[in-house]
Amino acid sequence: MRRVRTSRRNQSGFSLVEVVIAMLLLAIIAVALLPPLVNGIRFSAEQSVTATATRHLNSLVEEARASPTCTSLIGVAAPQDVTGSGGAVLFRSSGAVGACSSATPETTVSLDLIATSPSGRVLATAEALVFVP
Repeated sequence: MRRVRTSRRNQSGFSLVEVVIAMLLLAIIAVALLPPLVNGIRFSAEQSVTATATRHLNSLVEEARASPTCTSLIGVAAPQDVTGSGGAVLFRSSGAVGACSSATPETTVSLDLIATSPSGRVLATAEALVFVP
């Protein structure tokens, strides 16, 4: 039997130096993509709070329309803190009620609601007209 010798030039594969260089290039690309990823996560969290504030204000408007009395409108517009699952305050909702008198039958009352973040930034607003029989 004859032995066949193969030279190193004919062997396929990567050398250790080539693998280290490829890993270095991948690390540089990963570091370059990290800031946009972090910003995307931060913006997503902010938009989640804004969407929650909008849903909360819409539910307050529906609550006011479900029991349309001057007393319930004032209760809906009262300031209240909305907390997250960790107990931290996500935002504060408050509002203003237009001229509402139980002496005036069948009137339309304006209800203006606002949700603000703990830093004071306005997250959402809602304006509605409520028919008070």
